[in-house]
Amino acid sequence: MKKFLIVLSMLLTFNYLNVYGETGDAGVTLPVLKYYAGTRAMGLGTAYTSLADDVTALYWNPAGLRVLNQQSVYFLFEKLYSGSTYWVSSYAKPVENIGTFAVGIIQLSTGDILGVGSNQEDLGSYSDSQTLFILGFGTPFYNIKKFRTHSLRFLDVGISAKLLKHSIYNYTSYSFGMDLGVKYIPTKTMGYLRNFIFGLVIQNFVPPVSTLISTSEWYPLRFKWGITYRALFDTLFINVDIDTLLFRSQYPKFNMGVEYTAMRIFKLRLGYSNGITAGMGMELHDFNFNYAFVYNFDWGFTHQFSASFKFGNFIHF
Repeated sequence: MKKFLIVLSMLLTFNYLNVYGETGDAGVTLPVLKYYAGTRAMGLGTAYTSLADDVTALYWNPAGLRVLNQQSVYFLFEKLYSGSTYWVSSYAKPVENIGTFAVGIIQLSTGDILGVGSNQEDLGSYSDSQTLFILGFGTPFYNIKKFRTHSLRFLDVGISAKLLKHSIYNYTSYSFGMDLGVKYIPTKTMGYLRNFIFGLVIQNFVPPVSTLISTSEWYPLRFKWGITYRALFDTLFINVDIDTLLFRSQYPKFNMGVEYTAMRIFKLRLGYSNGITAGMGMELHDFNFNYAFVYNFDWGFTHQFSASFKFGNFIHF
């Protein structure tokens, strides 16, 4: 039974990674940490490191949480292949003169898996579930008195802590990890830099490592650099991300995305990340609705929907 479950866990993992284009991350067996935790980011080809400016910054770059000036809630649901489901729920709360705190839950699961033993015997149905609990904080670097210099006034920093629970059959493992992020937003008075936003994330500087059914699961140290160019009076955003795995003999991965805002309400997106991505959004007062899809030549279309809501008093830092 144990050998069967080890093989089953590996097959499920490889299925996730193949579907979502992550087979280049050799040795990575925690796909819930890498899938698209945000419909806007998905439509932009996951080029979201520098632009991240909503509650999903909790997953993409915690430094981006600082720009939130109201409480926010976010929910995403997606029906995946082979009966798998993926959902995200998060909440952010800014605190005046301190920064923005956020919490979130992500779950990627597959149920009703038919188990077959080495002698073709029926072992019944099982499920595989990966749940990520995350707590993040973003604040202006200027809040740290020791670093109150003009050159650092527009630098934001953030940190997030992640707890991963992975369950299959009667086996469960837990692992812990942490991310660091920075974001620099020049003002309109800063010459040629005024139209750019810069971001950097160090994912898994404390790497999640766990053992499930004697099989080690881990995720490598990852550096992500992002640049956003703002044009047409901030109605057009052009985003580029460079994704690098440290201590791996593979080339950096480039992701790209473009977002255009029409009539101050509608947002159109197009991106590339191991395939073509696209999406659209609509803002109605404090409500925000988004749709995105990824086209994979082997698996076809994957669709994703999300909704968010802002409420409460405006907070200034």
